[in-house]
Amino acid sequence: MKVMAFNARPDERAFFDHFGQSLNMDLELQPGTLTVDNAGLTRGFDGISCTCDLPAPVLEKLAENGVRYAALRTIGYDNVDLEAAKRLGIRVSHAGYSPYSVANYTVMLMLMCIRKAVYIMFRSHTADNSLGAAGSARGMEMQNLTVGVIGTGRIGKAVIQNLSGFGCHIVAHDPYPSEEMKKMGVEYVSLDSLYAQSDIVTLHTFLNDETFHMINAESIRKMKPGVVIINCARGALIDTRALIEGIESGRIGSVGVDCFEGEDDVIRVDHSYNSHVTNHDYIILKSFQNTIVTPHVAFFTDQAVFDMVQCSLESLHQFDAGENVPLEVHA
Repeated sequence: MKVMAFNARPDERAFFDHFGQSLNMDLELQPGTLTVDNAGLTRGFDGISCTCDLPAPVLEKLAENGVRYAALRTIGYDNVDLEAAKRLGIRVSHAGYSPYSVANYTVMLMLMCIRKAVYIMFRSHTADNSLGAAGSARGMEMQNLTVGVIGTGRIGKAVIQNLSGFGCHIVAHDPYPSEEMKKMGVEYVSLDSLYAQSDIVTLHTFLNDETFHMINAESIRKMKPGVVIINCARGALIDTRALIEGIESGRIGSVGVDCFEGEDDVIRVDHSYNSHVTNHDYIILKSFQNTIVTPHVAFFTDQAVFDMVQCSLESLHQFDAGENVPLEVHA
């Protein structure tokens, strides 16, 4: 089959070459993103692999060009108009990848926040190696804390497994509690109870109408004073203005986020010297000494990149061969 891969990065090329050959694909790589304007490139191709948005106008162009399959190289698929894909006869799949890429990064952010790592490193650059006024560099120890995990899917479970060695108390919230996690001592509670108990709140749930801005001014008021908030899931799970107000008021003690609202205009671009970031909430959030904001890189490990390319191309092969496609998604 003929496949065009969009958003193909140089670090993915070796994996594309490997799986393209092993699956006997005629594979063409495009470094740019797929848009209505360049959708004509796909004429004569059976499927596409991408990490980009697939709204109805783009899907319509793909269908006109004879494209029958679209395989994402991401777990999330809220960027695809699945109703339009169904109407146009385009089958869609998403990707799975090592949950430990994000899970390890999550725990790293937790530790950096509770040990005030960014603040300490910033002071060390000015040769201030003191303990800080009134012990301002003093941190906390994980075994003394309660961690609230929202969402115990593959990544949430991996976070809990990582945390199990630290001796912290773990509570969780998920519509479908995991018996495996319960056996590990995880206590499933309501969201309000999780907010009230947790010293650290970490998000690992999907984004939909119900979870949009689930962390907002009201939920922040329900949290412990000095709470640490971690988000390595979806930026829009958090109302950024409410988050900023919580930091400014002192209600929130520290923040570590790898995603934020409006990030598409900020991430994957070198903004040093030759361009400007105009996302004001992002600029404000980065300005605090008790926040860590990274550009959606938690997934970015050798294992995860390998997995995403493999999942995408194998799903396309399964579509074309008429086989069962475990990673197919539906409207």
